[in-house]
Amino acid sequence: MLPYAPWLCWLFPIFGAVVTPLIGTFRRRFSSYLAVLSIGLSALFSLSMIPDIYFGTAPLDLTIPWLANSLVQVGVLIDPLSVLMASVITSIGLLVTVFSVAYMKDETSLARFWFLIQLFIGGYVVIVVANNLLFMFIGWEIVGLCCTGLAACWFRDPEKAHTGLKTFILLRASDVLLLASILIIYATPPHTLNIAELAGNGSWMGILAESGLLFATAFMFFAGAVGKGAQFPFQEWLPDALAASPSSFNALTECLAGPFIMARVLPIFIGGIEYGSMTNFFLVMAFAGTIAAVISSLIATVQTNIFKVLSYAISSVIGYMIAALGLAGLLAGLVGDISSGYLAATFFLTVDAFVSALLFLAAAYIFYAVGSDKLHSMGGFKSRIAHRSVEVGALAIAGIPPLSGFVCTNWIQTVALDFAGEATTQGQPLLMMSGYVIFALLIIGGGITAFFSLRMMGLIFRKKVHSSERRILRSTPSLMRISLVATLGVTIFWDFLALLLIPGFNRLFQPLLQTLTFPGIVDVLVYIFISPSTVLTCIAVAIGGFTAYWLYIARRIDPAELTARHSSLKKIHTFLWNRCYINACYYRIFAYPTITFSKGLHKRLETGGIDKLNYSIAGFFKRISKATHERLEVGGIDKLNYSIAGFFKQVSEVAHERFELGGIDALNYFVADITTSFCQRFRKTHSGVLSHNMLAVSVGTVSLMLLIFIFEGFIP
Repeated sequence: MLPYAPWLCWLFPIFGAVVTPLIGTFRRRFSSYLAVLSIGLSALFSLSMIPDIYFGTAPLDLTIPWLANSLVQVGVLIDPLSVLMASVITSIGLLVTVFSVAYMKDETSLARFWFLIQLFIGGYVVIVVANNLLFMFIGWEIVGLCCTGLAACWFRDPEKAHTGLKTFILLRASDVLLLASILIIYATPPHTLNIAELAGNGSWMGILAESGLLFATAFMFFAGAVGKGAQFPFQEWLPDALAASPSSFNALTECLAGPFIMARVLPIFIGGIEYGSMTNFFLVMAFAGTIAAVISSLIATVQTNIFKVLSYAISSVIGYMIAALGLAGLLAGLVGDISSGYLAATFFLTVDAFVSALLFLAAAYIFYAVGSDKLHSMGGFKSRIAHRSVEVGALAIAGIPPLSGFVCTNWIQTVALDFAGEATTQGQPLLMMSGYVIFALLIIGGGITAFFSLRMMGLIFRKKVHSSERRILRSTPSLMRISLVATLGVTIFWDFLALLLIPGFNRLFQPLLQTLTFPGIVDVLVYIFISPSTVLTCIAVAIGGFTAYWLYIARRIDPAELTARHSSLKKIHTFLWNRCYINACYYRIFAYPTITFSKGLHKRLETGGIDKLNYSIAGFFKRISKATHERLEVGGIDKLNYSIAGFFKQVSEVAHERFELGGIDALNYFVADITTSFCQRFRKTHSGVLSHNMLAVSVGTVSLMLLIFIFEGFIP
């Protein structure tokens, strides 16, 4: 393990997300390189932890010391599940990032895209490695907000902006239930959210069972997983979000976080299996996953948007995982062992992460070239790498033996049969019937999955002249092809070698489960293949696959004409095309009543109440101001002003006439007249005769001397 790997595997992407807006401001392309670097380092540190876990290093529970005694603990739990999922997430994240460098190169808001992608992966790894439920919930919310931001990435399109809002509301509704469950667990002694402590001390479940809150607490936690995992009835956010968001992001399959957290808490919840409420909870969990698997696969059979088809495919696969975890909990109550169901769910989770990533990257690759996400517009598209990628992914989820889809679904169906058999042995007919119903529905779901998988292949690659909705095909960058080839290679490894990898997978999880269910490949073959499930699965897959081949690949019958000729098929098609009216129920039950209520509230409270009150108050003060203006200002102040002005006007007129004109002006004129008269007389003394001048000088000199003698005593 590299130094500080448990911390740096999630800190690097988060740090990259924080720095990206600054880098993108100066050098737009550098934000792409930074994303590749941060996510690549995250993958390196995650993968470095696998040898320590595989070769027997005990699980590590590390918490920052100065936060150890606080509610908000920041700590990591390094065990087989966390290390495996961190490696899967960061590896797929690196492949998607390299693909997106070319895919998103012309995007105007590139820095925002890379910010969301890096923050998404950082939050996802936090969910995986967190050692306590609250820190896990913080990562959970980071991932949910990034999903919302990416769903509304092109927010200038009103429809996509609405999709972002819809995604936000549905995810927050389930997240509130998850948070409520976490707070109830913390409020119950021993008042801890540490995962290892909760698993080691089950007294809190006894306290909740006595108060009647155990089932509700577990169910609210499961509701959070159902929301993020796009399970019935919350699955309708995923197809719209993935169809609206940048298609390269879809390969990250954020909804796989739903089954992960249920796998994380399953060893905790089985501690309360002695209480009847937990048996009911696991039964509800198994049925919820089974129903979601069937409903999602049915809706996928009529969709024409490739991203919506793949979204429903993911919801269906996650339904199998949830059903397996529920069956594992039920088997824990009967035989005290969860290993088979738990391994089936986690192995399917690991394999499907790469299969789903491959399918979404292949769909994004085709969409980039064709310019349309409609299956009917992709017909005739020729690309060897795209063909191979879609074939490997589609045949895997279709359940074609011996690929991973067949192995995993058959494994889960065998677990359902085991549960039904154990319930029969222990004389519990209700559980027995439930086991057989779950088994039958999972078989049916497998046949439907085979149908829509081959239908998708037939519509994409059927032989015809490609039109692509009158848009010119553009060449795909080499970086996209390299990333797609790498993803194809990793997926082939998991897909074709699934049977051989199960014993090693079991040994990896042995420290967590304390059992070795499959020591070798022979044990795997005996358990999975020598079972009635194998025969029934092959029959269901053959029926679904042959029907799709007949209709969409061989084109022996036109599906549109077949639907038009049979009214029952047309009604079924309409029902499925409208997504079983689940999406319509969202709007009819929640959105439209809320809009109607807000309009009524606006009309009655705001317009008829608050606005009317405001206008009444305004009118009252307007009348007061008008009366004040007329009586006080005009009738009082203005009159007083006019009276004072008239008085001062009269005073100023009198002062002007008597003081200014009769005094100052008269004095000025008097002085001017005297001066003028003196000057006129004095001028006559200046005659120009020399004798007169000399006489005047003599008189002046004598006069000056007399003045000096007279005033001599006054001179200091």
